[in-house]
Amino acid sequence: MPLPSALAARLAKRGLLAGKKSDDQTKKRNFKGWSTCPNKSNIFHECTYWCETHWKGVLTPDPRYMRNMQKLLFKYPLPNSWTEVFDKGLGRYYYWNMENDLVSWLPPRHPKSVKTLSAAKLREKRVLAAENDKSDKGSDDNDSDDDDRGHKHSDRRDRDRDRDDRRHRKEDRHGRKKRREDIIDPMDPAAYSDIPQGTWSDGLESNKTRADNTASGVLYQQRPYPAPGEVLANNNKEKSKKK
Repeated sequence: MPLPSALAARLAKRGLLAGKKSDDQTKKRNFKGWSTCPNKSNIFHECTYWCETHWKGVLTPDPRYMRNMQKLLFKYPLPNSWTEVFDKGLGRYYYWNMENDLVSWLPPRHPKSVKTLSAAKLREKRVLAAENDKSDKGSDDNDSDDDDRGHKHSDRRDRDRDRDDRRHRKEDRHGRKKRREDIIDPMDPAAYSDIPQGTWSDGLESNKTRADNTASGVLYQQRPYPAPGEVLANNNKEKSKKK
């Protein structure tokens, strides 16, 4: 029982079905894409059976778009060799030169018109060039097994060198972090004199609030915190003693 044509084409494209030669397959390959697919203008997109069944296309253009297009054609009329073609995938018109097979989304006399080959032509060139490169690489690989072994050894050496470099960079980062932690605050007297490095409460005349003056760190890490009323009361006591 013969396979369906769509399934046979998909299997042959993947190389799972023995068929005709590759040249015949490239000749029969549809580089234009499915007519209602909006992605066929992308040269890196190849339409599949999903595009055929999923995309329904736009059969009639938008009236507002048609009015704008007529105004544009009135201002920039088409030359004799150019004609307008409706794209069902995008619902827009493009302009095609029947002599040199160039296309443009704007009228050719428009100052911003870009005339290029169609997406089907560019897609065909890209696919054939990729297939030729693969065939050339395959023949070179079969002829130079010793070179491949040398490349493998060189790649292994490069990987080992990169791993060593990453390990050294990691060690350097940790070393810089440790040295950064050893830096003294420039406002600390220990940074510009011979006295040892102290805490935030060192040098105060009194420490009657029973704050923890042995702990190191920023102010919010010290416990317990003196209440503002307690500080004012201590200040008033000291003033009364002086009197």
